[in-house]
Amino acid sequence: MVLLTRVSKLYPRRRSAALEDVSLHVPPGQFVYLTGPSGAGKTTLLRLLFAAEAPTSGQLRVGGAELGRLSPRQVPTLRRKVGVIFQDFKLIERRSVFENVALTLRVAGSQGNGLTERVRQVLRQVDLEDKAQVAAGTLSGGEQQRVAVARALVGRPPLLLADEPTGNLDPLAATEVMRLLVEAHAAGATVLVATHDPKILTLVRGARLVRLEAGRLTEEP
Repeated sequence: MVLLTRVSKLYPRRRSAALEDVSLHVPPGQFVYLTGPSGAGKTTLLRLLFAAEAPTSGQLRVGGAELGRLSPRQVPTLRRKVGVIFQDFKLIERRSVFENVALTLRVAGSQGNGLTERVRQVLRQVDLEDKAQVAAGTLSGGEQQRVAVARALVGRPPLLLADEPTGNLDPLAATEVMRLLVEAHAAGATVLVATHDPKILTLVRGARLVRLEAGRLTEEP
């Protein structure tokens, strides 16, 4: 599902590499915690995986596609296969919960009754069906994160990337978000969760643990 081969990422005016010689293979169906302190390179790695940035060197493959060979027109096709959950939600605050979730399907070309039913289905899954017509910006932090999870899940992507998905949440809301990710994994998705919160590392039995430290990757036994 995911293959990085000797990937490095350098930014102008930064003395050290954000990522340095990182190699990682994530087979389909794994649940992976990507840990490490703030600034270790976790967000950079995830951004590379959905083609928000390009590596300075090395090779990335996601779902069989070599990202370095994708044309700009091919990037949206890749992103339909990747659900992304951001720490700061990135919702359109003035639009309804329904519209925030539906936008993923509209961009992919879906419309009509099929779109409506799928959005309602995923809102039931995250227990927000009663908030479908509420403006997303009026919700609590935990509810907004569940909207973000629903948006990532609605297209049934085979790969889910979550960047500090519980970082701004209280323990109860954090547990609920992790439950949704576990359910997606049980349904067949490959899941990568970047976190520096040790409290959530025990919530997924059998999860793989890899660690980034100053841009370099090590794997926990």
